Amino acid sequence: MAEGRGSVLTDKQAEKLAELQNKESRTPKQDEELLSLISKRDAPPSLGDSCISYLKEMYVYHKYGKEAVGGAERSKYTMKGKLVEDESIMMLSRIDSQTYKKNDLRFTNNYLTGEPDIIVTDKGQSVAIIDIKSSYDFATLLSNVGSQLNPLYKYQVQGYMALTGAEIAQVCYCLVNMPQEMINSEKKRLFYALNAATEDSPEYVRQVSKLENNMTFDEVPIKERVVRFPVPYDEALIQRVYKRIDQCREWLKEFDVEHTNLNS
Repeated sequence: MAEGRGSVLTDKQAEKLAELQNKESRTPKQDEELLSLISKRDAPPSLGDSCISYLKEMYVYHKYGKEAVGGAERSKYTMKGKLVEDESIMMLSRIDSQTYKKNDLRFTNNYLTGEPDIIVTDKGQSVAIIDIKSSYDFATLLSNVGSQLNPLYKYQVQGYMALTGAEIAQVCYCLVNMPQEMINSEKKRLFYALNAATEDSPEYVRQVSKLENNMTFDEVPIKERVVRFPVPYDEALIQRVYKRIDQCREWLKEFDVEHTNLNS
C-alpha cells in the first residue's frame, strides 16, 4: 500500500503549492512550477518498489509455477510461529476463559483471500477476528509494548474482517516455549561453535543452561506473555485496498506484455 517514490507531494512541495496558489500574480516560471505541482498532486499513486517486487514473484508463481528459493519461509522466526500456533491459541483461551479453535476455512472475494487464525461467532455470524503472532523470545514480545501495530498486520486483519463480516479484530502477540526440536537444533549449533569435546564440557553445559532458560517461559504468568492490539473495521481503508489491487492488476497486464515481447 505504500506509495511509490516521487508519487506524493513532499511537505515542502505542498507548502510551495499553497504559496503559489495564493499569489495574486505569478511569473511564467512560477506558473510552470504550479502546473507541475498540481499535476503531481493529482496523478494516480504509483506502486512502491516492494509492491512491484511482490507482484513479480506472484507473476512467476502463477504463470510458471516457480518460487523464489529460500526467503522468509525458512526463517527461524516463521518456523517457530508455525510450530507453536496451537499452543498460543490454548494459552489465549486460558487467559480469556474462552474455547478458541484454529480456523481452517479459507475465505475469498473478488479481491482478497485469507485464513484467519480465530473467528469468534455469535449466532452463526462472525463478530470478531483474532490473529495470533507467536513471538520468538521475550525481547521480541516486549518490543511491541508501547509501539504501534505493524501496518502489515493492520492491513492483514482488515482483510480478514472484509472477508468474514466481522467488525472488530485483535492482533495478539503470544510468547510460548520454543519447540524442543528448535532447542535441540540450537544446542547442536552451540556444540560445534564451542568446539566442545563432549556434551559434559563445562562451557557447553553452561551455555546450554542459558539457552534453555532464554527459550522457555513456563515460570512467567501467562497474562504477562500476551500483548494485544485491537483493530476496528475500516471500510474506507478496505476501499483503498481494492483500488490498489485494481492498479496492481493493470500493472501485471502491462508487465506480461512487456516480458513476453522482450525478444520479439
